[in-house]
Amino acid sequence: MPHLKIKQFHYEINSWKRLLDYLTEENIQMKNRLSEILKEKFDTYLLEEVDGFQTRFIRKDNMIALLRNEITELDEIPVAGILKDEKLLKKMKIKMKRLHKNINNTEKQFGKLKSDFHKFLSINIL
Repeated sequence: MPHLKIKQFHYEINSWKRLLDYLTEENIQMKNRLSEILKEKFDTYLLEEVDGFQTRFIRKDNMIALLRNEITELDEIPVAGILKDEKLLKKMKIKMKRLHKNINNTEKQFGKLKSDFHKFLSINIL
């Protein structure tokens, strides 16, 4: 049974890594799109909103980096140590639960940011 738990931990960790890679790529794409818009002529009254999006993109980069660090810490815990130490297993479960919640919140916030950005573009650029 403990081996199944460890396998599940690693499965979730790998899934989270892939998700963070995806969020990073999407954030890069939106920042690139924002850069393209700034190179073109556009109404300067939009500058404040553009700056707001840039700030939100940077915050998402920072959040992704923090989550990636937490995942790396979990991933570096030796499997043998987890199987032998019940306290370490409990500690890992608590960290995984907290990380799961934080990743879900980040994913939701990122979806909102992406939606807001595309809505902004469709209203003001198209």
